[in-house]
Amino acid sequence: MFDHGGVDFSVLASAAPGAELGAVLAGIDTAAVNGHARVIVLQAWERQASWVAARFYESMAHVARSPACTPDSPPELNRCFGEFASAEVGAALGLSPRCADRELSFAFELTERLPATRAALTTGRISLAKTRAISEETCCLAPELAAQAEDFILAADAAAGIGLTRAQLVRRLRRKVLELDPDGAEERRREAQQGRRIRFGAGVDGTGSIYGLDLPLAGTAAAQVFIKTTAKRIKTAGDVRTLAQIEADVLLDLLRGRQPTPPHADAAADVGESPAHSRADAENSWDDPGDGGQYVETGDEALVAKVELVADLETWLGLGDKAGELAGLGAVSPQVIGEIKNAAAGGFEYCRTVTIDGKVVFHQASSRRYRPTATQRRLVQARHRVCTHPGCSRPAVSCDLDHVVEHRLGGPSCACNLAPLCRRHHRAKHEAGWFWTQNSPGELTAQSPLGHTYTIQPEPPPGE
Repeated sequence: MFDHGGVDFSVLASAAPGAELGAVLAGIDTAAVNGHARVIVLQAWERQASWVAARFYESMAHVARSPACTPDSPPELNRCFGEFASAEVGAALGLSPRCADRELSFAFELTERLPATRAALTTGRISLAKTRAISEETCCLAPELAAQAEDFILAADAAAGIGLTRAQLVRRLRRKVLELDPDGAEERRREAQQGRRIRFGAGVDGTGSIYGLDLPLAGTAAAQVFIKTTAKRIKTAGDVRTLAQIEADVLLDLLRGRQPTPPHADAAADVGESPAHSRADAENSWDDPGDGGQYVETGDEALVAKVELVADLETWLGLGDKAGELAGLGAVSPQVIGEIKNAAAGGFEYCRTVTIDGKVVFHQASSRRYRPTATQRRLVQARHRVCTHPGCSRPAVSCDLDHVVEHRLGGPSCACNLAPLCRRHHRAKHEAGWFWTQNSPGELTAQSPLGHTYTIQPEPPPGE
């Protein structure tokens, strides 16, 4: 491997973080090494940053446990954090009281409640962002349950090879929290719904914002379906606005008691850009020259937005207590699954994917065909619920369905040769030199233009 100033990059790739690694990294000029080596240096810096963060919050915890003293006092530590420790931390770091409280709370979680997470951060196994996510998602649990959730997610992250992204980690951890503490989760959900509210705001750029907070999830999913379906129908009728713009306008029309309708043809002037030059529209109409073109749905199915629900069979039948998942919205409790079934009976469409012991066994939705078939698309989306490019968490339902081996080169349109790639990473495959292979159905290997390989495993469905 390329040598730079006596640095062996094969050793650097697995070097443990600490003072010695910091000294080595400080002496590397990344402009003087090739792209392959720069990736190794980048990964080493991330491990080092995790180690620094662990030491930082350990120091903060020690400050919080320090009794009053003078510069000449002996080293002492109280058993607990001091009542006014955040005042000392805030003054020392220039933080507001609220920010100091938040940081000190995280230091407590890390040093007192989550020892395995602290160890993983110290050794560089996980990033600070993932550590914060574990802390935030488990703070509602009793210590013994938090330890179980911590062990589960750290094992899942280690088993993922390249590691889970923060979004993947949060999704799996939320399902685990629901499973470990179903009664507490249901109580927290009901309590949060009591505080449901809407907030209105104005931005510095002269725009406005509307937020609905702590709304019932079944109702939120139904509203999402209605808005997206309405927007797609308007777009299909020839509207010049982007789909995102239409969805926003539909929301405003509904809130003002108006019927959402397409504007006149000359409404392009209000959009501020021609649809031919709209980035969003350009992405939506991009034709992949290397893979036979974008798949276009036919018939009314192109106009139907559905809630994508994944649930364990026993839970679906009302006999189990495993958490499920709503595509794009996250983990849901058995109670919410029941509410969605009831809401669906009232008129909105949804797809259901049923699992047994974490294995997909059944999917039900409309059966109209497109290329590949709808059944194939849904199977692949159930298997890979996000874009399969390393680190991307764009929902599979919003991705292109890509032939791993290109169709023009004989790649079949079957689940063993299909994988979801978002528009950006679909283009990266065909235009930037990424190379993909599917070792077995669902397990993919990606090779970057700089020669690094990444293995992508299908995300386990709820219940596994």
